[in-house]
Amino acid sequence: MIKIDIFGFWDEKLQNKKDCGGCASSGGCGGCSKKQGGIQIAGRSSNTGGCSGCGSSSEISKTVGQQYQELIDYLNNSDIKNAVKLEFYDLKKVNVLDYDDIRILTEMDYEGPFVVIDGIVRYYGGISGHLIYKDAKELISA
Repeated sequence: MIKIDIFGFWDEKLQNKKDCGGCASSGGCGGCSKKQGGIQIAGRSSNTGGCSGCGSSSEISKTVGQQYQELIDYLNNSDIKNAVKLEFYDLKKVNVLDYDDIRILTEMDYEGPFVVIDGIVRYYGGISGHLIYKDAKELISA
């Protein structure tokens, strides 16, 4: 079973980053969700590619909760639905000191939501069903 944990503020509205879904841990968005630029988080070499050009002021911002609900729907309609377990941690309700990786990221001014897959922080700044599915599928196949 692949565990996917999302840490964020449920009611927080995210900036519009069409098709971005957050920064890969390689910092591929050019710092779109960190006040002072991106750094590598989990030693991954993936890149979200078109992230620097995403964004449209004509689209309505979604909350972290809405993106999380979309992730649930996305994964429930996939072939890995029985192999993943999702959990959301509202940063207003949990003690961030209990989660070292999340505490460090918040101290370094990274902005949530943070996506942790099997104990490794993979993404920050958004929730992308496609990227999370891809990573979980890769772990299941390994």
